[in-house]
Amino acid sequence: MAALTFSYRSDKHKANLEARLSFRINGENKHPIKGIEMPYSYYTRTEIETTKTFWQEYKKGKKFRDGDKANEKEDINKETQSLRTYVIAKFNKVDTSTIDKNWLKNTIHNYYNPPEPEEKELIPHNLFDYWDYYLNIRANELSDTEQRKFKVTKRKVQRYQKEINKTLAIIDINDNFKKNFLEYCDSESYALSTIKKDLGLIKRVCMHARTKGIETSPELENLKSSLVSKKVEKEKIPKIYLSFDELDKIKAVKGLPDYLKNVRDWIIISCYTGQRVSDFMRFNKSMIRIDNGIEVLDITQVKTGKNVTIPLLPEVISILDKRNGEFPHAMSDQRYNEWIKLVCKRAKISNRKKGRLTKNINPNQEGQSIIRNVLGTYPKWQLVSSHVGRRSFCTNYYGKIATTYIKNITAHSTEAQLLTYIGKGSNDTALDAYKALVEAKI
Repeated sequence: MAALTFSYRSDKHKANLEARLSFRINGENKHPIKGIEMPYSYYTRTEIETTKTFWQEYKKGKKFRDGDKANEKEDINKETQSLRTYVIAKFNKVDTSTIDKNWLKNTIHNYYNPPEPEEKELIPHNLFDYWDYYLNIRANELSDTEQRKFKVTKRKVQRYQKEINKTLAIIDINDNFKKNFLEYCDSESYALSTIKKDLGLIKRVCMHARTKGIETSPELENLKSSLVSKKVEKEKIPKIYLSFDELDKIKAVKGLPDYLKNVRDWIIISCYTGQRVSDFMRFNKSMIRIDNGIEVLDITQVKTGKNVTIPLLPEVISILDKRNGEFPHAMSDQRYNEWIKLVCKRAKISNRKKGRLTKNINPNQEGQSIIRNVLGTYPKWQLVSSHVGRRSFCTNYYGKIATTYIKNITAHSTEAQLLTYIGKGSNDTALDAYKALVEAKI
């Protein structure tokens, strides 16, 4: 049981009253001689101000006839009772072992200076606004690449909302939305893989909204499954890579201007090291070391953060030798993507392949050109991009060296991931297994 009393503890004519908190804890603070429990007592100053003379009369219970003194007595009664109620209520909510003078001082300070109430978090319930809320919350968790993907899909959702003339709520993301969104994406010539990624990101945003207490559709779980566009589901586009024969053609091209010679050397380097453009464009001779007489290059991949060691094959060494040990000049991804096609065109990499090519298609309602990856059959050089080096390395060496070696260089996490990357299905791997089993008997 606790009590809060008040006293005048100053020699001055006028001062602030002090509050005294008294309480007992069973079995503690016993008198060293008498052996009885002693109360704990802590004092601190209040903001109740009065005179020493008035307080002495107040404590005696004097009935004041003077109006000013009667009003002061009423004010002190109200203030002390209010403060007593506040402190005792706080006392009853805490562990008494934590109470000391500082606790009392802070509690009374908070009585006179209550903390500002935290503003209730306003959580959007519509998809478009929640998207920004989600990106803001996860700003430090998402990589720059992931954030760009989310923003691209967000803009697509914005265009879709404009098309249907409706602001989508989180709970609207259901089977009906999936059907209509797919029809919209088909009409805009988006690839199935792109649509799947969009639906995956939409689902992630809505699942996060669910953790914030926002109601979601029970059909949300199936957002990515059973896509209804059979036309798009059946399309199977071969993975574009450069074979060893095609690489020999690229090496043999004559009369290239210096900037395309630079690009050609990067093509060869990328196809024999298996790295992404974000990694091989950072190659420099300081990354090279000698390990048991073999030149290797150590790099930390930008996308994965994984450390990989790449043995430098003769094709790469020959390029370094002709450049006095230096790698070609680095360039932007955009320039490389443009110029790699020119080199492959000059090398007559012209056999026609099925693929998607970025094109301007019919303008939209605002008269703006719409850029889409249009499915068709094109000369192979038009389909080559900066990613061709990594895929060429994996495809050309798959089945010729142990898959573990390829994975260690490219940093694919699993063999299944590697097979998907190079477009190997179960039928392909069965044929590869047959050849290996036959050769094993020889």
